[in-house]
Amino acid sequence: MNRLILLFIFFFQISDLRSQTSDLKSPLGFPTTITDLYIPGAKVEPIPQKNREGSLVIRILEIKPAADGFRYDLEVYGLDPGTHQLSTYLHYPNGAALPAFDSQIEITTRHPLDSLPPPETLKPNDPDRLGGYRLLIVILGILWLLGFLIILLYRKKLPPPPAPPTPEPTLHEKLNRLVSSASKGDLPDNDRAQLERLIVGHWKQKLPNLQNLSPAKALIQLRIHPDASPLILKIEQWLHAPNPKLTHKDILPLLDSYQGNSKSQIEKP
Repeated sequence: MNRLILLFIFFFQISDLRSQTSDLKSPLGFPTTITDLYIPGAKVEPIPQKNREGSLVIRILEIKPAADGFRYDLEVYGLDPGTHQLSTYLHYPNGAALPAFDSQIEITTRHPLDSLPPPETLKPNDPDRLGGYRLLIVILGILWLLGFLIILLYRKKLPPPPAPPTPEPTLHEKLNRLVSSASKGDLPDNDRAQLERLIVGHWKQKLPNLQNLSPAKALIQLRIHPDASPLILKIEQWLHAPNPKLTHKDILPLLDSYQGNSKSQIEKP
């Protein structure tokens, strides 16, 4: 009973092989893939070909376990036209031959491109319209003109250049303003202190003997100096008795010794 079951299974497997490969065809020199080819028993491998004498070249792509055997994905190249048995190009690793089964492949000399219809049956097609360059140039010109107009109409206005920095007033200009205010009695305490610092700082640069003196002591020395005393004494007079009728022309001679001094002359305490 068991033998009958084994024979039935083997017959079914052989029938499965026959159904997979009985109608397989492949063009000469073109690879053909065979999938899920069932072969009973242990794993098989291609028989090595010597001097390229075989008519088939078989390469195993994948081996999948199956009941009492394995299923194979093969890649087959046909080198000679005709019908070839796959079993004659495979064997078990110990060199034993495979049991005979109908696993054949037909190698044909018909190229796949031979199935194309002959040229006389092809219908001619009208060629695409040539040219169109003039229309393309017109479209590009319109787009360029639109872009140029957009740039002209919507471009951001550049901010005006920053105004040049106002030059720092010279010593003569500072003294002119402060002395004019002092002559009319309009000199606040802060401006009075600034006026004294300007005068003392100016003469300390010119007179080395004043370098180490305090501003108060320097003023005492400047009251008797022939060039510095006219302005200093006049300012003290105006501070106690302002003269509203004094004109700008009356003040300018007092500032002659301070004319031409650059702004680099700083105010010294």
